Amino acid sequence: MLWIFLGILFASIALGLPIAFGLGVAAVVMAVLSDIPLSILIEQSIRGVNSFPLLAIPFFILVGEVMSAGGIAQRLMGLAGALVGFIRGGLGQVAITGSMFFGGISGSAVADTAATGSMMIPSMKQQGYSAPHATAINTVSSVIGIIIPPSIPLILYGIVTETSISRLFIAGIVPGVLIGLALMVTTFIMAGIEHAGQTRKFRFDLLWQAFKSAWLALVLPVIVIGGIIGGVFTATEAAVAALLYSLLISLLVYREIGLRDLWGMLIRTARLTGMVLLLLAFATVIAWFLTINMVPQTLVGQVQAITQEPFLLLLIVAALLLVVGFVMDLTPAMVIMAPMLMPIVTSVGIDPAYFGVLMAFILGIGLLTPPVGTCLYVGCGVGKVSMESLVKAMLPYYAALLVMLVVLIAFPGLVTWLPDLTAVRGN
Repeated sequence: MLWIFLGILFASIALGLPIAFGLGVAAVVMAVLSDIPLSILIEQSIRGVNSFPLLAIPFFILVGEVMSAGGIAQRLMGLAGALVGFIRGGLGQVAITGSMFFGGISGSAVADTAATGSMMIPSMKQQGYSAPHATAINTVSSVIGIIIPPSIPLILYGIVTETSISRLFIAGIVPGVLIGLALMVTTFIMAGIEHAGQTRKFRFDLLWQAFKSAWLALVLPVIVIGGIIGGVFTATEAAVAALLYSLLISLLVYREIGLRDLWGMLIRTARLTGMVLLLLAFATVIAWFLTINMVPQTLVGQVQAITQEPFLLLLIVAALLLVVGFVMDLTPAMVIMAPMLMPIVTSVGIDPAYFGVLMAFILGIGLLTPPVGTCLYVGCGVGKVSMESLVKAMLPYYAALLVMLVVLIAFPGLVTWLPDLTAVRGN
C-alpha cells in the first residue's frame, strides 16, 4: 500500500498535478484496492479538518497580510536598521534581523521573502550588493519565519501528530534566534569578501526614535509568545488576539489601510487557507490507510534494526527529509511525512516537539533549493535575478544552514530547554 501511494504521488508530481489532488487520487485508488467504501474517505477527510487548533492558520495568515500593508512591517524594518545597521554588512544584517521580527508575527516563509525582499533589495543594491547577493540574503533569511513562532508548519505538525502547538511554538524560539545569528555571521564574512554593505555609526537617538515608532508593532510578538508562556491563552487564541491587535493599530493608529483594503486580504487568506485544508483533508485519509496497513509500525521495526542511537537516527531522517524537500513543498511534505516519522523518532525517546522544530527547519531548507523551492522562485521574482545566479550566491548560506542543522541534532537541549522550563503543554 505504501508503494502504491508513493507511485501515485510521484506520478502526480511529474504530471504537474497539485499535490492535494494527487493525494485525493491516491486515496481513491487505495480505497478501491482495499475494497473500502468511498464514504469512509469523506468521513476521514472531515475528521482531518475538524480541529479547533486549525483556526490559528487563517488568523495568522491574515495577521501577515495586515502587518505587510498596515505599516507594521516597515516600522519593524526601521527598528532593525537602528539596531544592527552599524555591523559590517549594513542592510544585509538589517534584512536578517527584520526577518526575525517579521517571522515572529507572520509565520510564513513565503510572506517573509516577498515583504522584506521588496523593501530591502533595492536599497541593498545601492550599498554595493550585487543583485544575486542581496536577493540571497533576503531569501535565505525567510526560513527563520517558520521556526520563530508563530509558525504555520508547526501548527500543521502539531495537528497531524497531536503534539501541543503551544509547546512547539516555545521550542522554536531559541533555534530560530540561533539560525538568525548564523546567517548574520555569514553575511558579516561575505560582506568583507565582496566589500558590500555600508555601515552607519550607531546612534542611540536614532534607535530611540525607531523604537518609539515601532513599539506598538513589537507588542504583537509579546501578545503571542507572552500570552502562551503566561498561560493567558492557547496558540489558537493567541492568533485571534494578534489579529485584533494588528487591525486596531493598522486601522486606527497607523491608518495606512482602510476597511476597503480588508476585502482583498480576506480573499487571499481564504484562498491560501483553502489550499492548506484541502491538502490536510486528503493527507488525513492517506495517513489512515497507512496506519490500518501497519506501515508506521513496519517502518519503526526496520529503522530500529539499523540503529537505535538517537543521533544516528536523526541524521538518517534528516537526510531523508532533505531529499523530500528537494521534490516537495513544505506543507504537503509536513502533513504526509510527520505521521509516518513520528513513531520512528519517539520509539528511541526523542521529544516530539523537538522533532517538530527540526522537521520544520529541514523542510524549510527545501523552500530554498531547486527545483521546487517556493521561496527561491519568489526571491527570483522580487530580486529580478536568474535562478542560477541566485543559487550560486546562496551557497555560503546553504553551508551555514547545514552547520546549524548538525548543531541542533547534536545538542537537542537547545530546542527543548525553554519549553521544559516554562512547562507549556496545552494547545
